[in-house]
Formats: sequence, C-alpha cells, structure tokens
Amino acid sequence: MNDDVYYPNCYDVLKVRYLLQHIWKWKRDSQELFPLELVDMILDAAEHWATSESSLEGETTVRKDQDQVLLTTVPLCYDVKTLGTDSPRVLPHRTVHPCRKIMFTILAHDQGWGGGTRSKGPYDGSYTWFDTQIIHSAQKPPASSDQPTHQEQRVHFESGDPLLLPSAHKLQSNRTAERSPQLHQITWHYLDDIPSDSSEAEEIENTQGRGRATLDGSQVRSLEVGDAIQIWARARFGGWINNVQRVSVRVFWAV
Repeated sequence: MNDDVYYPNCYDVLKVRYLLQHIWKWKRDSQELFPLELVDMILDAAEHWATSESSLEGETTVRKDQDQVLLTTVPLCYDVKTLGTDSPRVLPHRTVHPCRKIMFTILAHDQGWGGGTRSKGPYDGSYTWFDTQIIHSAQKPPASSDQPTHQEQRVHFESGDPLLLPSAHKLQSNRTAERSPQLHQITWHYLDDIPSDSSEAEEIENTQGRGRATLDGSQVRSLEVGDAIQIWARARFGGWINNVQRVSVRVFWAV
C-alpha cells in the first residue's frame, strides 16, 4: 500500500537468480556455476521474494455478532489473472512450503467508548478484533454446500463458543474505546520463533494487541501452494462496533 516501496514480481526474482548463479562462471571464465544453495541463501537474506497483494478499500461496519469476511488473498503462488479459468496457472516457487512473510495492514477503530478499566494495556477488554482463516486449495472451485470450507456466518455466539471472545490466535484487536482510526501493521515471518507461553508473547499481546499464538512463525511455514488467507472482522456484546476503513495483505514467497 506504500507506493514508495518496490516489490519485485516473480520474474524479477528469476532474473536475479540467473545473474547470481552465473557470477561464478563469469568471474572464473569457466562452465562452473554458483551453487544454487548459496543463491537461495542470498535471496532469503535479502528478502528478495515474489509477492501478491489483496486489499479492501472503503468503510465496513461490523456490529455485535455480525462477523464478516473482509477479503480472501490470492492463492499462494497462483497467477491472479488465470483464477476462475479451467487451468489456473501456478507461478514459479521454491519447495512445497514457499511462503516467507505475510504483511497485514489494518486501519480501523471501535465505537469509541466502554471497555472499563484497562489494567493490562490499551487493548485490554477489547471486543472488536480480526481473525485469519486458512483456505486450503483455494484455487479450486468451492466445495458442495454439504461440505463447507469457510466458517459459517452466524448471528449469535453462545457461552463456550471458541469464537465468542478473541483468542490467542487472533490477528489483531482494536484499541479499546478509541474513536479515531488506528493503523496496525502486522508482519508474520517464517523465522519468527516467539513461544505463545513466553513473557515476550504476553507483552506483545498486551501492548500491541496481537494474538500471542501468532508469533512463532508456524502459520507462515505451514502454508502450501494454493492456500489462501481470509480476514474476518468481529464484534461482540451490545454497543460494540468494528469500524473498518482499510485492510490489505501482502504475501511473499521464495522463487
């Protein structure tokens, strides 16, 4: 969403791979190529990865128990121009788990009042938040109605329901009782390794509003080619409103 940042496309990365691989040959004036393993290490260290971005512009209002899907990302490593055709095209990628980083940008706020005492930080007692859901093989046609692949949209959440309250797996909470839009930029990286039961994870959850179970990098490392990410906006209890102004997700993968 920042026009000043350059994000290489898949074929830009392939060109750099080719140039790096042939440096050894050119310098030594021989047929020997630079080892691919070292080329991959250089590209990963530079975070020179292919990307795709999905975004939602325009305000969306989510009230009590009216959870909504805000967007679904492009299936990992697929050409968006070919989706919906008989032969969606897979773009070049490295390994069956090529995802390296996911950047989420959220501009939103709640109703601006309520929440009570916030002893644990600015997100304590927040009942408007965002979740993610992985949709496997998202490039394929939707399954039949008797085999749903998405969370069903409901209008009531009873006690004990795992979606009643924000969990440790939430993407991001809104700041509690904040009337002005707040910008949250969340990055998941495949090298992240903060355990959910650590004091560091607790501190991040309290001060940044992120889910403590999303800090270990496992979500990124487990994504497979064709997987997509859905972003859900949620609100609970009377008077709570999730006012969403903008959401974007940029996914990076190794080529």
